[in-house]
Formats: sequence, C-alpha cells, structure tokens
Amino acid sequence: MSAPLAMLALLLAPTHLLAQTATETTPQADINSMPKWSEFPVPPTNITTPAEFQAAVTDTLAKRQQLKTETDALVWDDTVPETFAADARGRIDPAHTAPIEAQTTTPAQINALAEDLRKRAAPPPVIK
Repeated sequence: MSAPLAMLALLLAPTHLLAQTATETTPQADINSMPKWSEFPVPPTNITTPAEFQAAVTDTLAKRQQLKTETDALVWDDTVPETFAADARGRIDPAHTAPIEAQTTTPAQINALAEDLRKRAAPPPVIK
C-alpha cells in the first residue's frame, strides 16, 4: 500500500470504534474498594532532618579535608626500586642471606628423627 493510500485509510477509519474499545478496557471505579484514611500507614518518625543532613555532610567534608592534608604531607619515595632493594640488602647481615649448606641426610637419619619425634609426641586429649 502506498503512503497516500495509507494516510487515506487512517483518515477514513471509524474513530468511534477506537474510542469505544478504549473505554471498554478501563474498569469502573468502585468507591467502596478505595482505602480509607485510617488504613494508610503511619508516617515514619525517625526521618533525618535537614540540619542533621547538613551536619553529616559538613563532618564528611571536614574529614575529607583532613585526609587530603595528611596525604599531601606524606613524603613520596620516587627512587628506582632496584636502588631501594640494593640499599635494603646492604643493611642486612650477610650471614643471614648466605645460602644454607646442603646437608646429605640418609634415609636412616630421617627415620631416626621421625622415630624420635613420635616418642616425644603426645596425643591430643580425649573430648568427653
């Protein structure tokens, strides 16, 4: 259908049928089914007042400013990480950073150690 014919069909459509179907779908209001004022919930009493909101916002802004002041006062370390690590390693006693000498432990020594630990071990108490 071309555009002019579609426009003509819309103009000639029975509008009273469209209006009739729209009114039929809306339900009729029943005044007896409406809630009474006594049935409405009681308004809340613990509502934050504007003054309390303002005090909370002012407090938050003051804390924000305090935090900003504290972070601005921090001295940020911009050194190269490798330099920092080398400096830290230089302050550690070399005896603590030396590799542990490999010990050759025989299976018999391991079994003896395990047996010694088993002899010294005490079972947990029995829960009654």
